[in-house]
Amino acid sequence: MTTQGFLALVVSNALGFGGEQMRIAAQSWWILEEGGSNTAVGLAAGLRVIPVVLITLYAGIMIDRFGGKKVLLVERWLLVALALATAFILLSDGAQIWHIVAISTLAGATIALGMPATQTLVPEIVPAEQRSSANLFNQLGPSAGRTIGPLLAGILIAIRNAATAFFGLTVLYLLAVAVTMRLPASRTFTEPRGSALHQIADGLRYILRTPVLFWVLFLQTFSTIFFGLMFPLIPAIAVDVLDASEVQFGWMWGALAIGQALTAIVLAVMGGFRRNFFSILAAPIVYTAFLVPLSLTESFLASVAFLVGIGVAFPLWVAALTTMVQNFCAPEYRGRVMAVWAMSVQGLSVSWILGGWLIDQFGIFPTAMVAVGGGWFILLIPMIVSRDLRRA
Repeated sequence: MTTQGFLALVVSNALGFGGEQMRIAAQSWWILEEGGSNTAVGLAAGLRVIPVVLITLYAGIMIDRFGGKKVLLVERWLLVALALATAFILLSDGAQIWHIVAISTLAGATIALGMPATQTLVPEIVPAEQRSSANLFNQLGPSAGRTIGPLLAGILIAIRNAATAFFGLTVLYLLAVAVTMRLPASRTFTEPRGSALHQIADGLRYILRTPVLFWVLFLQTFSTIFFGLMFPLIPAIAVDVLDASEVQFGWMWGALAIGQALTAIVLAVMGGFRRNFFSILAAPIVYTAFLVPLSLTESFLASVAFLVGIGVAFPLWVAALTTMVQNFCAPEYRGRVMAVWAMSVQGLSVSWILGGWLIDQFGIFPTAMVAVGGGWFILLIPMIVSRDLRRA
């Protein structure tokens, strides 16, 4: 493993993911403060799923053709421009909620370029026997980002306004560009033959004839929609139940990341998972045990504790599934397979839209019950059907 290259990747992911979470936190707070609904918050974070599908699949082709580093740099520069544009929109007197929804959709579509690129870089830098530990350490990037992003957004909003948070976001993305430039050059393969649609179809056929990849991607796609309902619950609980301050709101997101980071470090030091299947099963058990009381609490300190507990489930789930995809995927299909993987993660966009609507229609606790019940139902399908998954 190239230590310097892997460290640069972890830091780059932390800054990139931190920027994404900073945007979501800042725009969610601004929309609710402007009198918008939880549905509007969900739309702002979730509508990006619409353009993501085609963009992500095409990104997979670009990664196989040009390498993940080049694609990731394009994504970072576009996010710099969008963050700056959002800041100036919020400074104008005519800023409206639909403006933020639209530009957030563009930002999400841009992230669709970079997400598969970051995942293809791990197996290029890290040998197969160390990927479980590497993917756990790589969780430190999202966990640090989930702490830094919302907390920084809350502080900058408290200092002046939401526009200030987006100027800060611009600086954060510029730092991400600088670190990404230090990544080692990506490995590329012979340019695939045929049109882009032919290449995409070839990648999808490869997934269908590789059972472990199919069921892992099925599980990630559909369970994420339900388990991800916890994310729109956080701003709803902060504003509607706890009447939290901007900084407290940031710390709620940070608590989630603390649980994620601590678990990732402990498991990585222990050498990763012996059986990915047991890790996948443990994650929703931990998630359920803490989400249910979170949806009922009226205490800020208790909510922070429950969010730390929920954060523990993240590395158990994400690192195990990611390792399985990387290990069972042939190198020449890696970009296209990880593009589908990135699409599966976009179930979180559906979670924001569905969750915002459910909260407005039925309330916080019923939404949490849908998250738990729906997630477990989807999880049981591949567990029962796929022997390959159970043996992984």
